Amino acid sequence: MTVMATSWWDTDWLNNWEVPFGKWIEEAIEWLNVKFDTVFSIVEWPFENLLDLVVDKILLEIPWPLLVLAVILIGIGVRNTLVGFGAGGALLLCGILGPDYWTFTVQTIGIILVAVTISVIVGLPYGILCARSDRVWGLTRPALDGMQIIHPFTYLIPIIFFFGTGPVGGTIATMIFAVPPMIRLTNLGIRQVPEDVVEAARAYGASEKRVLTDVQLPLARPAIMTGLNQTLLLSLSMVGIIAVIAGGGLGQLVLRGINTNNDALGASSGLALYLVGVMLDRLSQPDPADERSLARRLFAALRGETRVPPVPDGAPAEAASEEAAPTPEAEPLTGRDRVGALLGLVGGALATVSVVLPWSIDAGLLSSHMREADRDLPGSHLGWEASGGSWFAIAVAAAGIVIVLGSVAALVRHRRRWTDWLSVPLGQIALGSGIVLAMITYLIAQPAPFTEHHRDGIGVYLALVGSIVTLVGGAWTLDRSASQARYSAINRGAVVVTALAGLIIVGASVSSWVNDQRPDRLPPEAQAEVERLRNDPSAEAASLIAQVIGENRGEPASYTGFDHDGPLFGPGVLITGLVALAAAVAAAVRPRLVALADALALGVGAAALILGFGWTFSSLRVAENGIFSGVGTLFVILGGALLVSSTIRRMQQRWTDEREAADAWTADDDARLAAALEAEAAPAGA
Repeated sequence: MTVMATSWWDTDWLNNWEVPFGKWIEEAIEWLNVKFDTVFSIVEWPFENLLDLVVDKILLEIPWPLLVLAVILIGIGVRNTLVGFGAGGALLLCGILGPDYWTFTVQTIGIILVAVTISVIVGLPYGILCARSDRVWGLTRPALDGMQIIHPFTYLIPIIFFFGTGPVGGTIATMIFAVPPMIRLTNLGIRQVPEDVVEAARAYGASEKRVLTDVQLPLARPAIMTGLNQTLLLSLSMVGIIAVIAGGGLGQLVLRGINTNNDALGASSGLALYLVGVMLDRLSQPDPADERSLARRLFAALRGETRVPPVPDGAPAEAASEEAAPTPEAEPLTGRDRVGALLGLVGGALATVSVVLPWSIDAGLLSSHMREADRDLPGSHLGWEASGGSWFAIAVAAAGIVIVLGSVAALVRHRRRWTDWLSVPLGQIALGSGIVLAMITYLIAQPAPFTEHHRDGIGVYLALVGSIVTLVGGAWTLDRSASQARYSAINRGAVVVTALAGLIIVGASVSSWVNDQRPDRLPPEAQAEVERLRNDPSAEAASLIAQVIGENRGEPASYTGFDHDGPLFGPGVLITGLVALAAAVAAAVRPRLVALADALALGVGAAALILGFGWTFSSLRVAENGIFSGVGTLFVILGGALLVSSTIRRMQQRWTDEREAADAWTADDDARLAAALEAEAAPAGA
């Protein structure tokens, strides 16, 4: 009767009907939980025990320095030095983004490792089965399509019903979401093995097992490794989603930041997730120069084996010489080059030694902005100390060590290069100018207000002198052929990138460098008023002091690079950015100066990184609660990283192009010489 009471033409008519699909599913779930409780326990057992083993008993028990070192060594072993130190640096940065970030990061890595391990254990054999049987693949393909089309949140519904919430349920959901690429790409890789190769193996009497293990799987290895990489990345993307069921890891911090509208927490936890993803992606990617699997590369790295195996005993020497890549002839050092390299050695040594000499006297230049106690510190404070140059001085010393090593390498090997792509003069100009710009910024900077007796120590001036000596050595060694590029075409992309990085650094100069949100802080004007009243002997001075403190306490303050109440980094950072813009203009107007412009751009990038990381980590050493470095630090780091990465790539490519051009020119000379000899010999033979 209720159904007939409303016209079927009205929308309300549909509301009178209810297909109890949800009730059916609820009843089925209750029945499955009762009847198949043992099955679900068996499925849950490996996830629960592996998580306990990997996360709680291994990763969290390893001291953080050893874990970072292990990641660096694994990266160097399976890929290269750059990937190794990059992965270790990314892991370390995750741990210092905030309280408990290390624990959440390790949990994230553990969940991903467990999910990927089980995905490989399940997906690899099943992918092989799909490749060997068209019927199995025909039944599996629609299921995989559905698994990849369904929204990831949908996986959480049955997981909650059958396994509950928590890290175990989250890991199971991650594994289910990430396993399809492993199955698909294993199947695809085996099916793409040429049929004639498989038939040839069978014709020689190989069994089906040998065909699979010795022919199909080795040839399908690139596709399988791509599937492993995709499984890893999908696992990482799911880690952020399983936070809604208390799945653990960094996703919980992201969810907490969203729920509490905490921008800082959301941004820092998102950055940590990104860094973990980049780290695992780089470590798992196959190396084009190495045909071994990831597992074999890992074990080889642990055993200390070289990436390319040596030529076995008894092998002909000609074979080894054919496989070895030709090495271009090194440029020998001239007398002028030795003088420049010696100047670089002296300058780098001075910059390095400066870190153990006084940088601040009677007060901390950098630390006074973060800790009020450092505004009056009688005595001298060395460069490496928190109240001295701190990480700023350490970064300058690190650059000095690089200069020393490059100069020693050039002098010992009698080569005019630090590395294949960086010559002695350009290397000294790059790092010398970088330290000069950083030291100019440091000398312009000023301590916090009410710091009366600060003086720069001898270490500051020694570092500046060392950088100038290095720069002079590079300029002395520089000649016309080294400073001008072989090709005069304008690289517009390089000019745009350099100019963009310079503008970012210029923008950093007017951005915030100190943020003070302490609840008990006083503005400089109020502090001055309090100091004046303290010297007032009148009876009402005490009440006036209390009144001033009550009216001004707790107001947040932000100091830009040009505020005199801040560290006054603005002028030095502005000069640094303008040098980058000048390098971009020089490369655009005089393309033949592009090599020298790149050296200056690399120096600006080094200076920006010294400023950014030096100020960041120096602040972290001494900062009181509620006071921290400003967003200008982020901008200067971004600009410096953009300059360094892009400039190094251009220098490497330029060296490769010049070597290829030189080899081609030599080949043409040989051909012309051979033709001339044949022409001379022809009449004699006749």
